[in-house]
Amino acid sequence: MHGQNTPASEHLRSFRDRIVRLEEEKKTIADDIKDVYAEAKSMGFDRKALRVVVRESMETATEREAREETEAVADIYRANLGMLGGTPLGNAARKRITEDSPPDDDDTEQSDIEQGGEMPQETIDEAREKGREAAREGRKVIENPYVADDPRRAAWDEGWCAENGSDGMGIPEAWRRKSKKPKKTPGDEGDEG
Repeated sequence: MHGQNTPASEHLRSFRDRIVRLEEEKKTIADDIKDVYAEAKSMGFDRKALRVVVRESMETATEREAREETEAVADIYRANLGMLGGTPLGNAARKRITEDSPPDDDDTEQSDIEQGGEMPQETIDEAREKGREAAREGRKVIENPYVADDPRRAAWDEGWCAENGSDGMGIPEAWRRKSKKPKKTPGDEGDEG
């Protein structure tokens, strides 16, 4: 018979009491963590950024390697899609290029676009043809001379891809993720004999 005073019920009650105590401690710690984030925010720190830094500082080497690999692939995708414009580095590079280079027709067209004007279709078509020429010359798609938010960049890429019969998303072997699991071949399930 099982009763309230059997050794099994005493063990069960002990486990329950320990878990309840730990859950209460966990809630207290969670409240303390919230208080620290609130204090950091009151001093002008960004809570979301602080959470990211804390999470990254708690990563194992394996977790860090996996995150960095994912971020590197995402950057390749962003670059390919012209999404690096608007980043501090991208903005600084565009600013430096425009400040250091003498004005020419292309710079005038770009500044017109930045001020809300539209680029003429023939200019975009010329960039597309330049992309085709670059592909015929054996140049790589990453040699696109236009900045990320310039409409000519996409046209150049389109021309390059059309000439090569590619979508431009070919990822070099060195940048591809390595398979973690060995591939199974028929007969690996277990040899009968």
